[in-house]
Amino acid sequence: MKTSTILLTFACLFLFACEKEVKYADVTTNVIDTSALGKFIKATGIVDTKLKANLDSLITRARRHGWWDLCNVIYPLAGGTQGSCKYNLKDPRDADAAFRLSFIGGTWIFTFIAANPGATGYGYTYFNPSTQIADPNSCHLSVYSMDDVPGGADNADIGAYDDSAHLGFYLSTRDTYPDSSGKPLAEISKSVFQGTSQNGAGFFLTTKTSASNASLYWGSSLVGQDSTAGSGNLPNLDLFICNQNFTGSAEPYDAGFSQRGFAFITIGSGINNTIEALMYLDISDFVDNK
Repeated sequence: MKTSTILLTFACLFLFACEKEVKYADVTTNVIDTSALGKFIKATGIVDTKLKANLDSLITRARRHGWWDLCNVIYPLAGGTQGSCKYNLKDPRDADAAFRLSFIGGTWIFTFIAANPGATGYGYTYFNPSTQIADPNSCHLSVYSMDDVPGGADNADIGAYDDSAHLGFYLSTRDTYPDSSGKPLAEISKSVFQGTSQNGAGFFLTTKTSASNASLYWGSSLVGQDSTAGSGNLPNLDLFICNQNFTGSAEPYDAGFSQRGFAFITIGSGINNTIEALMYLDISDFVDNK
């Protein structure tokens, strides 16, 4: 009986160990790593040990803190190359259907911790919020901006705007609309609301968690809100990064460029204030420890 108990305990510990995201031995063996981390490392070709450990920690914390399953897309923008920065951590296939980024324009610069679009760079996410987000009243966009660079009245760090239906889903960490103050601006459906901060760098998240409430966060602080947002659809357009997919305009939208570099982007379902605070800490730790 005692021997059986010991064997059972050993088996449980073995199974628990196999559930860990990180399996560095798989890099030098023929074992196929089917974990989220393993698939991402295989796709990106990342070999840096510290970065792999940080990605492992990020995935573990995201699951523990409840925001992993609320994201359709997670772009860590890690590794320092266009090839490593383009992949979606949630589905790291090299395919439009997996929302793999396409970087457009010749001014992109990739570093170990970020991707910077320069003057005229922007990107396709191939993510259509109207068809990919089940509930338009439960949605979010987040960006970790590396630069406090001002932008014009229509610049967007991520988003789309359907001019014919007057539906938007975008986030700008600094905007000169509706005034020239350079505060952050977000739109979800037909609700447009301004933030109070005047620093375009850091973690920004805009979210809608109900038909009547849309919010904008900087770090873990609520800096903008529309409590009368009302229910509504999201634009039937693929989201762009460092610009906005603006119908009725030639592509790219000349007034849409943000020119801010990014270290992290997410798209998905609504995020409440408790999860937002944890998400901010998790992503900030990842960015700071690269």
